[in-house]
Amino acid sequence: MSQFLPYDFVTWAMRLLLAQGVILLFLLLNVVSFSMPHAGDFKPFFLLMAVYYWAIYRPTVMPVAYTFILGLIMDLLMNIPAGLSSLLFVGLQTIVRRSRLFLMGQPYIMVWLGFAIMSVVYTLSFWFLMSLRDFHFLPLASLLQMLVAALLSVLLFPLASLVLQAVHRVLPVTANPMRVVG
Repeated sequence: MSQFLPYDFVTWAMRLLLAQGVILLFLLLNVVSFSMPHAGDFKPFFLLMAVYYWAIYRPTVMPVAYTFILGLIMDLLMNIPAGLSSLLFVGLQTIVRRSRLFLMGQPYIMVWLGFAIMSVVYTLSFWFLMSLRDFHFLPLASLLQMLVAALLSVLLFPLASLVLQAVHRVLPVTANPMRVVG
């Protein structure tokens, strides 16, 4: 049985910090508006991409409590009612985790289609809950703008999943640095 070296712990910790750093980068990208000519500003759902990806391939990277906290931070940064994004992210994360084994065995196009469905569900749920908060339906123009942002998110998902997949490859095999593998 080999000894656990301090260098191994540092390597293990740095790999996990890389994953968390990318998730925080996606959170910051989620707050930034991207302009499209003749269409206005859109905010692709980068954090939803990370929640979806990690819920399928490595659920331990984003536990439910962490997802909830990230949603709260996003709400505060985007001036959205506190807890709305948290509720949606945790709900969608739970749905994806229950479908995890099915999605892991599917070709990438099915995973991508699953993200497209989750983006539309997120958009419609967000619009509906914001309408409930205001006691009347928000204008359909705002729903249309959010659906375009969802479409943009679906188009950007393959690029985001490449980044997340690269991070996934460097993650340690075990979640416990004291556990010796092999």
